[in-house]
Amino acid sequence: MKNIEKIIEADTETNAKDYIRVGDDYYKKSLRPDKNGKLHSILIKRSKSTIVDDHKKIVLKKIEKYEDFVTVPSHVDFKQVIHGHYNKYHQISHLPIPGKCDSVIAFLTHLFGSDYLEFILDYFQLLYLKPTQNLPIILLESEEKNTGKSTFGFFVEKIFQFNAVAVGNKDFESDFNSVWIDKLMIVVDETSLEKSSVMQTIKRLSTEKGQVLSNAKGKDKVSVEFIGKFIFISNDEGKALPIERGEKRFAVFKVYTFLNRGIEDDPNILEKLEAEIPSFLYFLKTRQLHFPEKTRMYFDTDVYFTEQLKLYYKGSASYVAKAIKELVKDTFQIFPEENEIRLSISEILVELTKGGYLKGTDRQKIKKAVEEELKLQQQKRGRYRYFSLYQAELDESGTDYPVEKDRNLIHYLFSRDIINS
Repeated sequence: MKNIEKIIEADTETNAKDYIRVGDDYYKKSLRPDKNGKLHSILIKRSKSTIVDDHKKIVLKKIEKYEDFVTVPSHVDFKQVIHGHYNKYHQISHLPIPGKCDSVIAFLTHLFGSDYLEFILDYFQLLYLKPTQNLPIILLESEEKNTGKSTFGFFVEKIFQFNAVAVGNKDFESDFNSVWIDKLMIVVDETSLEKSSVMQTIKRLSTEKGQVLSNAKGKDKVSVEFIGKFIFISNDEGKALPIERGEKRFAVFKVYTFLNRGIEDDPNILEKLEAEIPSFLYFLKTRQLHFPEKTRMYFDTDVYFTEQLKLYYKGSASYVAKAIKELVKDTFQIFPEENEIRLSISEILVELTKGGYLKGTDRQKIKKAVEEELKLQQQKRGRYRYFSLYQAELDESGTDYPVEKDRNLIHYLFSRDIINS
């Protein structure tokens, strides 16, 4: 009889380990496969009655209880429970072991070039030893295939395991961010993001130090500590992200093919990289950081300022300048007989915001975009006719508004040439 009781007790304790209680809620630890069959460690909410139905009421007494959730990343001193709170960060299974990591070093040298090898090694060292440190947004791009870009993303996922996630462009455009918002590494392959609002969110999060909202479909929003670092991978060279001129949060690298580097393509490279992860982590744990801390993203921006980023500067205007050009283009279409349109700063601000071109701008940003990017000179105060696209569209909807108004303001002269500039 005692043996049966011991078996039941052991079985109860085993079942109880599959669950935790956080506050008043119960969760089951589970592995959920994604569309590619990769398993992701998750916590699924379970009602008390369901647990009792599955395992009898006695199991409730054996389930570990915690005050609340926290996210405290650590790879060398991981703690699952911190002051009675359950740590949602996942302990990685790799243990640092002395050994060679020649394949990893050679691979990183291929991707980033010898001039930026110390930068990327410092980047990984900070990820491993100081995971809460904000770091630059990395963009690897090349129109060519067979470069190793995607393999780099897989390698990052292999290192940080359940703390890394691969997402698509649509995941950033969706209102639901629970898939990636609490991860350390957010890897986006085949990147092609054009919306300025999405870009603003990514830039804001890259320097975030506090809590953000996690939004899951069908669930209430919850606050989480944002610890994420972004890695973008793209074949759309020079166009992957709407990077503004002067933006210094991005480390952009053009990746060459293995052939161009004089390296033989290795179909088993990912397996070799994965095998060297323990020795690579030991290398990171014992090496000295090459660069001193200088900014909120640790590095002085000159450390990762590449020629590839300069190409974005040359070929891109700020989101404000782009919105102004789009506004002027649409205004000329509504008023086809006009060859010139005059607008003041305040009028541009009204047209952009009420016309839905962008939100969150101000007079100073508009003035900078008009004068520094569009290269327009301020006109002296004088009379002109103000053609309002916003009012014209209201008029078309049946609301009677004057679309042409006489003004006497300091303004800027826009010609049709700006459409093609």
